[in-house]
Amino acid sequence: MTRLTVENVHRMSSRPWTFLTGRLEGDALRIGDRLGVAGADGPGEPVVVQSIELHGAPAMTTIAVEGASAGAIRAGTVLAKV
Repeated sequence: MTRLTVENVHRMSSRPWTFLTGRLEGDALRIGDRLGVAGADGPGEPVVVQSIELHGAPAMTTIAVEGASAGAIRAGTVLAKV
């Protein structure tokens, strides 16, 4: 099972995506992967991976996502590949 536990959320007014940094468990993610959202606010609509940062900190993964639930993602949210 592939999942990302979000530790930091970044939003830029000049970009349409939400950037998420966290610890990835399982297989690598690919652009276009759909991730289900689960967290304190309960399950949400899946988000789609739009970009993957290749030069992040060791043991951390940063992805850019979009979708109806992207704005509700906070630190502690768990995203799982669907």
